[in-house]
Amino acid sequence: MEALGINYTLLAQIINFIVLLIFLRLVVYKPLVNLLEQRQQYIASNVSAAEEERRQAEALRQQYTAEMQKAREEAQAIIQNATKAGEEKAQQILDAAKAEAQRIKESALEEIAREKEKAVAELRNQVADLSVLVAGKIINQTITPEIQHNLIKEFIDEAGGLPC
Repeated sequence: MEALGINYTLLAQIINFIVLLIFLRLVVYKPLVNLLEQRQQYIASNVSAAEEERRQAEALRQQYTAEMQKAREEAQAIIQNATKAGEEKAQQILDAAKAEAQRIKESALEEIAREKEKAVAELRNQVADLSVLVAGKIINQTITPEIQHNLIKEFIDEAGGLPC
């Protein structure tokens, strides 16, 4: 066959190469392709799992942010309520103190008026007694209780009209 220009070694190598390709395709290529596909699926599942975890983490972050904002608002409301309650309590204390001061002032004014009336009555009595003594010395006579009573009454009537 050398006359035909066919080299048997080359032909044998081509056949061996084709058999090797078929063998590799059946034995190595399909498992290798399956292994590569499995690896690709594993990577894709890891990427999708990571993406899902990222989404969940973002949702949790937003939820925590919302809860923190809500807690801040509630804290602010509590502070405002406490401030308002404190101001109201302070106003109540001030009102009570003013009312007590007014009551004490009125009580003191009433006491002053009573003491003034008492002092005026005592002064009238003293003036009446002195007047009787002076009148008795001037007249140099004994005054009976009835005359004394009438004189005191007249004096008090006259002194009552005078401004004090």
